[in-house]
Amino acid sequence: MWRMWRMVDPRKAIILTGLMIAFISTSIHLIQVSGDRYNINTWHPDTVKAAKAANNAAMPPSK
Repeated sequence: MWRMWRMVDPRKAIILTGLMIAFISTSIHLIQVSGDRYNINTWHPDTVKAAKAANNAAMPPSK
């Protein structure tokens, strides 16, 4: 194991690992926030209510 650290600078490896984790977690967060776009938040009651309200507002009431 010590031979690997002679080839790779430990400080750079730790910083790059932290940046990768930050990028992945930010990406996951942004996907979850835009749940209506990807239809992943259908389990939450408020999202279901908002989707029904949007459908009712988009379609005029039939006579």
